[in-house]
Formats: sequence, structure tokens, C-alpha cells
Amino acid sequence: MKKWRMVLGFFCLLAAGLALPAAAVWQPPEGAVNAEAVYLYELTTDTLVYEKNAHEERAAASLTKMMTGLLLAESGVDLSESFTIPRELEAEFDRIQAENGSDADLKIGETVTLESLFYACMLPSGNDAASVIAYYLGNGDMDAFFARMNRRAAELGCENTNFTCAHGLYGLEYGNHSTAYDMFLIARACRENELFMSVVTQNGYWMPLTNLHPEPKTPDAPAGAAYYVRTTNVMQLPDQELYRAYIQGIKTGFTDEAGRCFVSSAQQDGLVWVLVVMGAPKALAEDGFNWSFHTTADLYDWALEEFFAVELPSRETPVAQLPLAWCGETETAGVYAAAGLPALQAAGSRVEVIPGELPARLEAPVPAGQKLGTAQVLVDGELIGIVDLVTLQGFERSAWLYYKEKLAPYWWLAAAAALLVFGALGLLAARRRCARKSRRRAAAR
Repeated sequence: MKKWRMVLGFFCLLAAGLALPAAAVWQPPEGAVNAEAVYLYELTTDTLVYEKNAHEERAAASLTKMMTGLLLAESGVDLSESFTIPRELEAEFDRIQAENGSDADLKIGETVTLESLFYACMLPSGNDAASVIAYYLGNGDMDAFFARMNRRAAELGCENTNFTCAHGLYGLEYGNHSTAYDMFLIARACRENELFMSVVTQNGYWMPLTNLHPEPKTPDAPAGAAYYVRTTNVMQLPDQELYRAYIQGIKTGFTDEAGRCFVSSAQQDGLVWVLVVMGAPKALAEDGFNWSFHTTADLYDWALEEFFAVELPSRETPVAQLPLAWCGETETAGVYAAAGLPALQAAGSRVEVIPGELPARLEAPVPAGQKLGTAQVLVDGELIGIVDLVTLQGFERSAWLYYKEKLAPYWWLAAAAALLVFGALGLLAARRRCARKSRRRAAAR
């Protein structure tokens, strides 16, 4: 009975282990992560590199604006179109001011272009601009726009995200939340949208003169410009100590509840990255930068130095060698991957290629490209995919080797036949000799 309990317990533990999500394969350097939730992913090889509390629901802060901007970019509207900010948004603007939310100095009754709203929302993180976009795309019904945000999030695979505002100034109490993983899904869609990325990769934008901003605010403003809005993403700014040339957007965020947040994209050496950092400390680091930027810099500096893209397994090295019958050129045939899998690998990574069931031997003729089975490809113990195994070249059959093997079981018949043949030939030769002797004796008489 005790033995059965031990066996049952083992299988229960095994089942529980299989139900758990796989842990990240790689660990960043100690001290690199100073945030409550992180998700680092490489897109070209579809590789999760590191995660921390990635599915924990959190206040989304201004990361919410990624969805607002994405819906504007995907809407197909003409961004040169003008829109007058209606009186119906006055209460929303007042609430943003009361919450000490960031704004882009938009005013009720001001006529602005949708392009200006896009930049004002994404670069200086204007909560006022986000609300105007929501009002415009919702045809005056903000709740309709929030529902649209949630539908799009669901389409992207988000399961723990809910939006109840367009800017993220309102948090968990108001039902506006997401996770690091869901924010990654949204950021990936944002990165695939060229219009969206053309906005968030800009360091600043000159807001044009309008009916309520008729004069430039600074003497350096170019003709037709009222004032300059600058990105909150200091890692894109060359004059900043944390500048990284590989950073491409995307969005910062901060509330007391959410902490410091930053979703970024990076590209270097053929690799494309998305990194979500949520819940970094509210207090700034000693150098005056917030910890979401430091965590981002440390993780990218580590990842871009440590990892490189490869195709696994190599098509130049056979995965297996199989015995080859009836071929006069060789007695073995190499089995190769039909195609390599794009994979992310570190300098010390362990690569394993584990073939499945293969034929015990091959029999010529064998055509080039014949599928013989499959193999699992693992990097540091993690399965990255399955490849087909094929022959790269063809092998011709040797008729001599083929019939030699096929007739081998019947050697005794061949020997008996040979004896009969030789016996018959001997008997025939003896008869001929007798006949010749008879003829000679007859001739002598």
C-alpha cells in the first residue's frame, strides 16, 4: 500500500510540474532587474529570454496609450484631418489636471490635426491628447472606444487586460489593468505597424499654431509652429547618459500605483527585441534617471552582448548516419535537417538534436530529399522546434550487390544446380569419349 502511495505521489508531482509554465532559460546578471514585472522577448527567433511576474495583473499607467495610438494608426483615418476639441471633454480635462496627469497643453475649443494628437499622446504622454483620440474614434462615445480597446487586446491574445480609459491615469480601482506579458503582445503589434513606429521613434514634434495657440511659445520655433513636445523616452535622446542607439520607442508610464514603467523595442545585429518593464521603484536613481530606464539599459546591454542568432541544426553536419544497402559507392548515408530553425543562442549554450525513430537501414536506390523522420532541437534544455530529417543526395543501386544479397539465402540451391550442371557436363563428356573410342575401334576392324 505504501509503495502504491509513493508511485501515485510521484505521478501527481510529475503532472503538477508539467502544468507549470517553463521557467526562463537564461538569468541576467545580478542586480540588472529592479522592477516587479519584466518580459524580454526576441522576435526574429521567437524566443523568450527572461520573464518575471509576467502574468501578474498590474496598473498599466501610460502604457495604456500604446493601445490608443495603435487603434489610431490602424483606423486608416487621414491624420491631416482637423478636429475641434469639444466642450464635452471639459470634465475629462479637469480630472486629468486634478490627478496631476501629464498633458500636451491642449485646450477645449482648440482645432488640431489628428497627427498632432498622435504625437501629443505618444511623445510627451499627453493624457489630454489620448482622451481626445478616444472621443474622436468613439464618435463621441468614450465607452465605445474603451470597448474597442478591449476587443483589440483580446484579438492580440491578451487575457488579463482591461481598459477603462484611454491614457492609464486611472488604475486598478477603476478596472484599468494589464500584465507584462499582455503589454508585450500589444507592443509587438505596435512594432509591426509602420505608422505607429514612425511616431514613437521621433525625439520630438513641433505642435503647429492653432486658433488657441496663435503665437509661438519660444523664439526658436520654426514658422507655423507653436511649441515643442519632447519624448519621455530618454534612451532615444543622444544628449542623455542612458542613450542607446539601438532603442526604437515605445512608451513610458508612471503613476504612484503602477510605479515606473517602460515598454521598449530594440534592433541590432539582425535581432529585434521587445522589453516590458513594469513596477520599477518610484524613487529615482542617484543619477536622476528612473529605474525602469536603468533596468532596460542593463537587460539590453546584457542581451545584445550575450546572444546571437543561428540556424539549428547545421545542414552541413549529418544528424545521423544510417547503414545503406546495395550501393556500390558507400555503405552509409547521412541524414540531415531539411531546413534549419532560427534560434537564439548564447556563447555557452548547449545544443541538442535528438532524432526520433529512424529506419534501421536504407536500401538503394534512395532519392535526394527523401524524408526519413524528424528530430527535436533543444537549446539549453528548451525545445525550440522539430525539423524533418532527409537525405541530401541520391544513391544508385548496384545490381550486383542487390542480387548477391537477394540470392544469398538460396546458396544451397545454386550449389546443387552447379553440381547438376557439372555432373551433366561430365556425363556428356564421358559419353562423347566412349563414342569416339567406339568409332576408332570400328575403324580399326
